[in-house]
Amino acid sequence: MPRAGENWEHRVSTTYILDGIWGWHDRWEPMRRHIEKTVGPCRIWKYNNSGRVSLETVAAELAAELSARGETFNLVGYSMGGLVARETIRQSPALPLHRAALLHSPHGGSLVAHLLPVLPACREMRPGSAFLRRLDAHEWLRPTMVTWCAADLMVFPGKSACWKKASHVLESRVPAHAWPVVSRGIREKVAHFLSES
Repeated sequence: MPRAGENWEHRVSTTYILDGIWGWHDRWEPMRRHIEKTVGPCRIWKYNNSGRVSLETVAAELAAELSARGETFNLVGYSMGGLVARETIRQSPALPLHRAALLHSPHGGSLVAHLLPVLPACREMRPGSAFLRRLDAHEWLRPTMVTWCAADLMVFPGKSACWKKASHVLESRVPAHAWPVVSRGIREKVAHFLSES
């Protein structure tokens, strides 16, 4: 039973972590353990992040799973995973998302995506793509934290990860795209943000 004054619905929420393109999903285990210890149940959602599957398709798979589970949830999306998180809610806006943390995600696209035009996900991540225009047109009212790095060489320009619809923005001073994967400080800030009512 929940303690007096405790929000039961929030307490039983699950947090889903989505890695970026080509990432080894289990590298998020330290983040998963920290969130599970401080926030509640947490799992790494392992999806086809090869870039060979469109983000729309991946998001539809996640939306179907979340809908079937029927519980309040948080989303933590890193890099391309942040766009999957946003597209999931665009496709299924009634899903009960509590909070989202989008870490170094190319909300405005990345010029690096032009280097691999054969991959559907990379075409969607190009600045000005039809996919990104649809995402930008979607209303977003959930509390959202974003991280970004001015010297990010994967999300280029780095300011692309600084999303105007976010309620909390954290600039990473470490010039490394993968810094959210290993940073204890970011891990703690994400968990604190997700734990808020």
